[in-house]
Amino acid sequence: MSNGISYRPDIDGLRAVSVLAVIFYHLGFGFVAGGYLGVDVFFVISGYVITLSVMSMLEKGQFSILEFYNRRIKRIFPALAFMLLLTWVGAYFILLPDSFVDYSKSLASASAFASNIYFWQSINYFNAASDMKPLLHTWSLSVEEQYYIFMPVFLLIMYRFFSSKFLPVLAVLITLSFVLSCISLTKAPTANFYLLPTRAWELLLGAFVAFIPQKQFLKSFVLKLLGIIGAMLIVVPILFYNHNLAFPAYGALAPCVGAALIIWVGSQHNLGITRGVNHLLGAKPLVFIGLISFSLYLMHWPLIVFFKYYRLDVLTTTDIAIILVSTFILSLFSWQFIEKPFRYSKKITRTGVISGGVLCFVFVGAIGLFGVYSKGFEQRFPDYTVETKFTEKSSRVGNCFFLNAKNYTKWNADNCKVAEESGDNKNKVLLWGDSFANHYVPGFIEHKDALMFDLYQYTSAGCPPILSFTSMALPQCDEFNKNAIEVIKKLDINFVIISAKWTDYKSRGLSGILSTIKVLDELNVSYLVIGQSPQYVIDVNALSYFKHRGEAEGRWPIAFDRIINDELSSYIPEKRFIDPLNQLCIEGKCLYKNNGRLMHSDYGHFSQYGSAFIIQSLIERLNSIVPNN
Repeated sequence: MSNGISYRPDIDGLRAVSVLAVIFYHLGFGFVAGGYLGVDVFFVISGYVITLSVMSMLEKGQFSILEFYNRRIKRIFPALAFMLLLTWVGAYFILLPDSFVDYSKSLASASAFASNIYFWQSINYFNAASDMKPLLHTWSLSVEEQYYIFMPVFLLIMYRFFSSKFLPVLAVLITLSFVLSCISLTKAPTANFYLLPTRAWELLLGAFVAFIPQKQFLKSFVLKLLGIIGAMLIVVPILFYNHNLAFPAYGALAPCVGAALIIWVGSQHNLGITRGVNHLLGAKPLVFIGLISFSLYLMHWPLIVFFKYYRLDVLTTTDIAIILVSTFILSLFSWQFIEKPFRYSKKITRTGVISGGVLCFVFVGAIGLFGVYSKGFEQRFPDYTVETKFTEKSSRVGNCFFLNAKNYTKWNADNCKVAEESGDNKNKVLLWGDSFANHYVPGFIEHKDALMFDLYQYTSAGCPPILSFTSMALPQCDEFNKNAIEVIKKLDINFVIISAKWTDYKSRGLSGILSTIKVLDELNVSYLVIGQSPQYVIDVNALSYFKHRGEAEGRWPIAFDRIINDELSSYIPEKRFIDPLNQLCIEGKCLYKNNGRLMHSDYGHFSQYGSAFIIQSLIERLNSIVPNN
């Protein structure tokens, strides 16, 4: 354990790298595909710094739980409260009532440092897109604050009774938490992402580094090499990771170990900076960004969300520049006039800090609860009503459409027959894909009497009908898709309709569809591939209210480059591909509202009306190309 705490510029530099990775990732910069890993690096840094702080107090005989929380409140509460205040003002003027209720719930949760639990419980397939929630980023702060409840007490007990066992005990705890995270990848993926038990190993890894003896026992060039390895373990994943990797378990291991290596290497030179990676991290520009990193993290995400609400469209280069400049200006203001005055003030007593902090967040929580109670201040938009909403009932959730592909064994052909043809020579068709295949089901049901074939529904959220598709984030998709082939054989299916949210898989290469086509050809099964349907930056309920309120028709730019369907169609015979955009879009703008009714239930999934609208236009073609027995 270290003797006291010395300032480490390289750690601030590491904070800068982390926060910049997160910000660039959230702004959509393609070169940081794994920028979200910056949060994991933050966890390791926090675990290290907090452990040093507590152990310093213990070694000096000055440890006090109250003093610990006094320092934490000074460090976190002022900037956080400032951000929450600004966010509330923005939400009041921008968010529609239903979104404001959701925001208010997250505000109340954030005030109690339980927003990670709130988002774990509330974010699912049928809720608004998570990237439009202004306080989503507070989940990581909640994880840290929950960690701070247990860690000081743990360190106190270990210091007094088991001081020689710090490293082995931490090693056991790290292993248990990491194993739990690995197990939770398939058992409880959302909880795995948001909750402390499966994230604790990252913070504890930082604590582990704090207890490694600082006596320099390796040569300088070896330390420099370890620093380089640590940097590569962070940089490579940030540049090349994607959401198909197991996360946070195995996926977070490399950047966390890399951060631990860099921190440890710096500590081996009497807490100075080596002429290697640590020296580079100690560069003044990086150090300065590291100093304001907390405010940068707090400010960037609400600005991105509110700007999307304001624009209702994909962010342009100019938008991104404005967001970056605004983030730095607000962060500088927060650091200079909010963070520093409160953090370093000696005029406020410890009692004043703790009581003031508690009262402040009780007040913030009350504001959040009042926002829920008032139903999102409906009077702000008296003429607003939710026009359409996706329902579990229409999707046959749990039986024919699975939110978790591991439940595919519950699929039953009799329960999942969407339409039945009355003739003797029945053709059997399987609708296979993810939620963007599933959203055609209401339309098929409405027009089932016009279909000249039996139709079965086989769909699962997040699982594209690509046999070569593998994902450690969604490991059951592989079995789900293999079972589709068994269903085709067992039911003697002679035609398959394939659809998916192709935008999610473009980065992996749309040529993966060839793996499915190859097997279908071998089975002598015909097919039709439906291309990417429209998606918008925001829920169409908000889009309709703000842009085409009271109008019978509404068109708006989609949130992706329609060239994706051209690429996908290049792998499919011409007569076996349908591009929905050709029927719904004119000059880059797509029909999301028709005859006064919304075509979608959220940002992109068809509503019941929209599904019926698009299927009606496809019936004649489907009936003509389904094989005649």
